[in-house]
Amino acid sequence: MRLLCDHNVGERYVETFRQTEWLTVATVRDELSADTDDTVVSEYAEQHEWVVFTEDDDYLDIDHDRGLVRYGHLERPSPGETVDALRRIADSYDDHRTIEEYVPGAWV
Repeated sequence: MRLLCDHNVGERYVETFRQTEWLTVATVRDELSADTDDTVVSEYAEQHEWVVFTEDDDYLDIDHDRGLVRYGHLERPSPGETVDALRRIADSYDDHRTIEEYVPGAWV
């Protein structure tokens, strides 16, 4: 899975994801800039086949052909639990562009 971490994703998640061999990980800060508008991020994700990982529910209102995984920072799923959930999500979808899921939800 190609995962594009939004600017609001904590570094401990990003580092854990980067250590996971089946994930290809980038951040909005690295690929674009920290203040890039969500619509631009979504367009970029669509063009480059990234799944956006974010805590920002604004992405639900943006209609692009890209995957989306939102996580609940208030529920505080650990980075390890989140990786496990991402694995189950990735295995459940043939086309990652159609992913629209929430973690923890039923995945943790």
